[in-house]
Amino acid sequence: MNLRFQIMTEAVANLGVPVPVDVAQIEQELTSLWKSASEREGEGAVMRACSCNLVAIALDEKEAVSLASVLAKVSEFHPCRSIIAYREENGENPGGVNAGMRAWLSAQCFSPVAGGPQVCCEAIAIAARGKAAGDLPNTLVSLLVPDLPAFVYWRSFKSLDQELVNRIAHFSDLLIVDSHASKEDLENRERILDLLRNPPAGISIRDLNWSRLTAWRDLIAQFFDVPSNRRHVWEISEIEICRAVARPGNVPTRTLLLIGWLAARLNWKQVSAERNGDEWLSRWQSASGDVVVRLTGSSAGAAQTADIQSVRLRTRSGVTFSVTQEKGSSCMSATSHTPASVLVHTVPRDSMDEATLLIRELSIAGEDAGFQAALAAALKLEKAFR
Repeated sequence: MNLRFQIMTEAVANLGVPVPVDVAQIEQELTSLWKSASEREGEGAVMRACSCNLVAIALDEKEAVSLASVLAKVSEFHPCRSIIAYREENGENPGGVNAGMRAWLSAQCFSPVAGGPQVCCEAIAIAARGKAAGDLPNTLVSLLVPDLPAFVYWRSFKSLDQELVNRIAHFSDLLIVDSHASKEDLENRERILDLLRNPPAGISIRDLNWSRLTAWRDLIAQFFDVPSNRRHVWEISEIEICRAVARPGNVPTRTLLLIGWLAARLNWKQVSAERNGDEWLSRWQSASGDVVVRLTGSSAGAAQTADIQSVRLRTRSGVTFSVTQEKGSSCMSATSHTPASVLVHTVPRDSMDEATLLIRELSIAGEDAGFQAALAAALKLEKAFR
């Protein structure tokens, strides 16, 4: 196998092609890598930087390769020793190397200031197969830089890697997942999502799917920052969420999280839930009366991202609040329609690429109580729809 880190940004460069090494000699090989970099003639100074450990669990080689450029971008904001680990199928090694576990090393560099020294971080990739896969957790722990926080990114979010994640969680400070990936593993979806409610080793947990909702949550909440609008939040009677769907029948994980957030924050009690294709209808009881939440879905167009397209809230007094993704634009608009006025607020849409989401989550300290409350309500609602 020839696993090469393809760096996608001009600010990042490799100090050489990653090569297979003996796992037991990784630290020695890393020392040689830095020595080689410092001795290069005609090149500027190189600074080694590391503020944390970032372990990414990939499903297979293909996912490991795609993760390399993502972690390189993350290291520009959070200098780290990044470790990508995955399991290989049993059989002949593509590279002809007969080993149960193999590793590849590289350095990923960027220049914070034009003409200044390059800042470089270590990148390690590990592939394990057969019985050696059982030793993968111990190997990963042994490669963590001591006295620095360790973050685990469970990118695959598949039940196959759950035992590996459970074991390494005991030595980590934060587990990051993407619950959006669970829609591809319907058989184990309930069990894997329940793990978020009871994370291994009591570790703090973050969800990139929750991070994707930040702009929607912020714009909805801002409607009620205005003193004259605050009473309307308790009068909500109907919510309609329109989605563009990639495939009919997909579980709307992100949308359910958004509903769970509203229900948890406003103390709604779930009454019923039913679905017909891509139309999902749930009924809730609030302090002021019934609330109906309707989800509708239509096939995403060729140039359209499968995602929430609009959220509309209606109150018993006829006031409406809506948040919409502008078609063909990188903006979102928030509109409040009250008897006194119609106000429209437009903001740039946040970048939703994987590296940006990871950078954002690694910049936040502590547990997110709002996420846990929203997740509990979302999981309960999803079970009611079955």
